[in-house]
Amino acid sequence: MPLAPALLQPVGQLSRRAEALAFDRAAVDPRTAQARLLLEYLEASKDTEFGRLHGFGALATPERFAARLPLMSPEDSQHWVGRLLRGERKLLTAEDPIFYGLTTGSSGHHKYLPITPGYRTAFQRTVKVAFWHLYRRFPRAFRSRLLYFVGPRRFEVAPDGLDVGSMSGYNFTEQPPLVRALYAWPGELFAVPDLNTRSYLALLLAIRGDISLITGVFPLPIISLLRDLEQRAEDLATDLERGTLRGAGPLTPHQQAFFARGPRPDLAARLARAARAPVEEKAALAWPNLDLCYCWCTSTAGSYVPELRRRLGPGVKVRDAIYAATEAWCNVPLGDEETGGPLAITSAYYEFIPEAGGDPVPLEGLRDGARYFIVVTTAAGLYRYVIGDLVEVCGQYLATPRIRFVRKAGASSNLAGEQLDESHVNQAVGEALASLGGELSWFALVGDTGGEQPGYDLLLEPAPGAALSDVALDALGAEVEARLGRIAYNYGLHRGGGRLRALRAVRVPAGSYAAWRGRKVAGGTSEAQLKSVHLYALRAEVPPEFAAISRS
Repeated sequence: MPLAPALLQPVGQLSRRAEALAFDRAAVDPRTAQARLLLEYLEASKDTEFGRLHGFGALATPERFAARLPLMSPEDSQHWVGRLLRGERKLLTAEDPIFYGLTTGSSGHHKYLPITPGYRTAFQRTVKVAFWHLYRRFPRAFRSRLLYFVGPRRFEVAPDGLDVGSMSGYNFTEQPPLVRALYAWPGELFAVPDLNTRSYLALLLAIRGDISLITGVFPLPIISLLRDLEQRAEDLATDLERGTLRGAGPLTPHQQAFFARGPRPDLAARLARAARAPVEEKAALAWPNLDLCYCWCTSTAGSYVPELRRRLGPGVKVRDAIYAATEAWCNVPLGDEETGGPLAITSAYYEFIPEAGGDPVPLEGLRDGARYFIVVTTAAGLYRYVIGDLVEVCGQYLATPRIRFVRKAGASSNLAGEQLDESHVNQAVGEALASLGGELSWFALVGDTGGEQPGYDLLLEPAPGAALSDVALDALGAEVEARLGRIAYNYGLHRGGGRLRALRAVRVPAGSYAAWRGRKVAGGTSEAQLKSVHLYALRAEVPPEFAAISRS
């Protein structure tokens, strides 16, 4: 009989203690900790082809490292990674890769990133420190199982025989069986190809799993789960009452055998009550032990947090999750209500390019409130690698700067000198929705240069069940434009000066977001990593699912 989560979770917390204490010691003197980590990486890789090419053995200080090495772009890295994929070794790191993470950058093209044992150890330090603090602040969230949104471990197999896929899927499948017992969702769930079938099974398993914690990256997959709960509660109650899987649709014999469970009339009665309850009470009835939801709350993600909070109900806390990419895990949220967290200084070496341009600076050169493009050096063989993410410094933890994610590089538009970026759009739409009410499944501000004057269209899809009349649509557009004019000075200036036409609010057909989501997941994108873009400079850049527009 497997051990109960209530017994395993304290053991997990004990295993995280050493890393949490080591992080606090480093955070008191982050400059020294960063220099020590960088030299560790250089020493380990000095005899690789890249290390010999750049003289790693002679780079005794961060200053020499910055002077000797040029910045590495994603395109630069792919030359080296391509050779690794074909089986060459000792190119970037002395360690051989064990996996290749597949990621999509702002260019929209897939990138392959080598994962080494040392890199996996490094990012696990960040996870351990973050969850050490979460456990201390929210012990009730660790008394039962958790939901963890992951992607498939294997999208393809590299020429050298290693799996290529999502980091979340790899991490999950590499956990010991005892640890995987803490998760309500088995890895087999994420191999179900049909998204609607997978979503229904996910709900059914989550209800049977008695969850106390939800963890994910972007909030929309979690919201989609909660929307499905609203729409499918009666079907779920029937299947729980009978021990069937009829609501899931057609299943293969293997899927039927794997996901089948016995009748649970107690859970069926609970779901029957949830079906009749207001939206704000459904999650509490489905998961009475649910205490915490841990996902991104900044940038584009922040626009969806109000609906997430409403659907979870007042008893569930929502906290910002680790700002991480396949390339690096960059901060350590400590469970604060404020978003962001201290730099993950024990997991990677960081430099920062000022938003306005200039030479990269180390962490001691950061200014509170300023924004920077983040540059990382990691145990996976990325050296002065420009991720393309803009971050903002937001205070300090001990002597270590706190950062939060703002936007991807390239998420900007400048039709007439207005210099908009995605953070302006997110703030304006979020404030407008808070003022006027309403929830959206998707939205984006899209540049238009086809008329006499350039300008912007606000494309949007109301959330399921959220009515939006033409009058309300126009009012929302006017409110967003007014707030954009205050938030982005140059937008207000050029609108007032007549260089930009008035913003138009445009409804896209219901189901557009669901169609886009389904296509992306079917094409190999991990749902856990599915993120919306909220600013396009040109309509041609908008995904085809959102191209059709409607006033009805």
